[in-house]
Amino acid sequence: MTLSAHRQHKIYIAATMEYGLGSEDPEEVAYYKQIKEEMKRDREKRNLGISRKD
Repeated sequence: MTLSAHRQHKIYIAATMEYGLGSEDPEEVAYYKQIKEEMKRDREKRNLGISRKD
């Protein structure tokens, strides 16, 4: 079963706001970890938004 767009959005919000997931569904946990890993990589590479061209 794939995650609905609504559920993906709720998981994304939980990950970006540093909230716990509150679910033990393996598919939801995997998506939550994927979002957290992407955020960690972006933070390390300093990709934190749109870069200025000034």
